[in-house]
Amino acid sequence: MKKAKKIYDLRIANCELEITNLKSKILNLKSKIVNPKYGIAFDIGTTTIVGSLVDLATCEEKETAMLENPQMRWGRDLLSRISAAVDSIETLKELHLETINACNNIIKRLTNPENIQFVTAAGNATMEHLFLGISPAPLAKVPYRPAFKESRKIKADAVGIIINPEAYIYTFPLIGGFIGGDTVAVILSTALHKTKKYCLAIDIGTNNETALGSENSIFATSTAAGPAFEGGTIRHGMIAKNGAIHGVKIECDKIEIDVIGDESPKGICGSGIIDCVAKLLNAGIIDVSGRVKNRDEVEGNLANRIIEEGSGNAFLLYKDAKREITITQNDVREIQLAKGAIQAGIKLLLKKAKVNFDEIDRVFIAGAFGSNINKQSLADIGVIEKEWLDRVVFVGDAALDGARLALCSEEKRKEAEDIAKNAKYLPLSGSQHFQKEFIKGMGFPECSRQ
Repeated sequence: MKKAKKIYDLRIANCELEITNLKSKILNLKSKIVNPKYGIAFDIGTTTIVGSLVDLATCEEKETAMLENPQMRWGRDLLSRISAAVDSIETLKELHLETINACNNIIKRLTNPENIQFVTAAGNATMEHLFLGISPAPLAKVPYRPAFKESRKIKADAVGIIINPEAYIYTFPLIGGFIGGDTVAVILSTALHKTKKYCLAIDIGTNNETALGSENSIFATSTAAGPAFEGGTIRHGMIAKNGAIHGVKIECDKIEIDVIGDESPKGICGSGIIDCVAKLLNAGIIDVSGRVKNRDEVEGNLANRIIEEGSGNAFLLYKDAKREITITQNDVREIQLAKGAIQAGIKLLLKKAKVNFDEIDRVFIAGAFGSNINKQSLADIGVIEKEWLDRVVFVGDAALDGARLALCSEEKRKEAEDIAKNAKYLPLSGSQHFQKEFIKGMGFPECSRQ
């Protein structure tokens, strides 16, 4: 009987232990449900800041949110903001706080800030300086070197990000000059550094960065394309949001427009202005020099949409009772400046790497455009070669994707360090070769479909 009782008592004890373990597992599960472990990946762009909420257990993206970069009140371009930060320590603090406040607002939109355990941030060199509250003064003068190049891993509250008190922030390493962590993130996302054949990654934005690479070597450069490709400096330009015209069709003298959100047009975004200029070039409204023609030079009903002005003609794209949306001569010139800079940067990268146009295996197009941009239009205005059309791969916000990869993996963060260390930076400021290619690139290609 005593032996049977001991066995019975042992079984009871084992059952109680199993129940205790089960209760512990249930409590842990409830804790995870109530307080999930999330991370935030940021792409801190010159025009917009985008945040991605990620489940750290599964690396699954839950949601994204975007805000216009509030620094734009100091200027749409990087040099204006650098100048403002250099001129006044107080302004530097304001630029830093505006960025941090925007990031905190994005976090609040996405989740309870206390749930955030880790943050990664990728931005161009200027944006990462301002995010960390470090003066970008070295970028304001020759030789345009950043104040730092290495990645940073610091407590979130050290920069003002309000999340879990124990959480850290990781900022991507910089390559050099105006080639920042966003380019490293793009390369990480596209695996440009692992390809057998040379590929291009073109991050189209206010500060255009282009990388050429393979498993053998990586070259990168930056050109100040200006904000035209993001709707800036365009008379009726706007960022890509509801009400923005993002695509245009011209057939049989009739115009069809695609509007984000399927609502009345309010303006035109970057992909829309590229598409429209290409279609007007093909329709013979714009000539290869970029001039918007006079009415008497154009046949058909489209001539009636040309508004002749003393400072240069404009083309009426849309009109209703509330507004007119036009493409002006100055808008076309802004696009020419932007595309001329990108084209010159690509040519000099290829020359530096001793790679021919026909040796390019793939062309990754990154940036806020996503897949909305028309690759044929990019070729028609001369941003990319027409021979590359079947090699174009749209990768959307690849900088954000790279930041997301680094969020979930120490190995990917190490990979980012290696990319930044091994990439060769090609400075273009003051280069006569760049100026020569830039001027040549201002004109539009001869249109074979006109």
